[in-house]
Amino acid sequence: MVTFLCSAVALATLVQAPTPPPLNDSIAELRSRAERDSTDARLWLLMGRAYLELGADAHGATHRSSEDSTWVRAVVDTAETALTRAAALAGPLGTTAVGDSARVLRVGAWTIRSWLAWEGGGTGGDDDGGIQTWGPLPLDLRIPSVLEELGENLLRACPVSGVLFTAGDADFYAAWYMRFARSLRPDLLVVPFSVWRSDAVLRGRVAADLKLGHRSGSADALLGELAQRRPVCMSMAFEHPPETRPRLRWETRPLVWVAGQQAKGTPVPPRDFVFGALRVALDGKDPWAQPALAAYARAARTTPALCEPLRTFNLTSDVPACRR
Repeated sequence: MVTFLCSAVALATLVQAPTPPPLNDSIAELRSRAERDSTDARLWLLMGRAYLELGADAHGATHRSSEDSTWVRAVVDTAETALTRAAALAGPLGTTAVGDSARVLRVGAWTIRSWLAWEGGGTGGDDDGGIQTWGPLPLDLRIPSVLEELGENLLRACPVSGVLFTAGDADFYAAWYMRFARSLRPDLLVVPFSVWRSDAVLRGRVAADLKLGHRSGSADALLGELAQRRPVCMSMAFEHPPETRPRLRWETRPLVWVAGQQAKGTPVPPRDFVFGALRVALDGKDPWAQPALAAYARAARTTPALCEPLRTFNLTSDVPACRR
């Protein structure tokens, strides 16, 4: 998708965009405002977020993505159009919170495309998890450096051939972007844990691709079976590893909790993780620095040796566990 859409094209796309019946009040208001002022970056950001939420909700209990994938794709296309417009109006990467948020949320649009492709064609294969179905990714798809760093650190922390479960937008978009846009750690699968629990269709497809025996079981039951086949990693963006039935035995590693019989090999040494982008983001008051800092602070509590590399980047005063 072209980065700098002209106002006329973007507005035409918006006016023709699909909406669920009855029309969502907040989206209706945003559409009306866009017709009056097409140069407000924050307005386009709100618009994109609203449509992105529609696309994500289609993977919820009603699972409209299975019944009407064309509708969902149109909604996601509309979300990306609005977010691309917001980023273009807000300025270059790293200059405004609105622009950077729009760029990160654009990654969210591509994650929904990947879920649609995974449900229809699977999560693996010769095309790298369906990337040729929902891609190729735009060359201008970018996220702030602090999230690139977070994504790289989380992917490096997960053992070989693992499944990395993420907690929120920051760690999911970060890890997904580095995995698929930057092709880091192609042996890993990245899935939001909330989606694993709520989206039975996607969960069943993952279970089938990973050759789990019971593909229609509960989220917890399938997670337990998954842990018998592959390392299961939980991002330390979670406060603690989830309680499951049956219970899993979680091993603490730098930046992740790991369960599973296949979690072999020596963990990445704490000194090998890098936090330079976090220091720059904190100094620049980047709002995406806070969720990254929270994950690292939690990791330092469970792995005190992480204080050494954090100290290298002058971050110990920002991490309570590392203060002396």
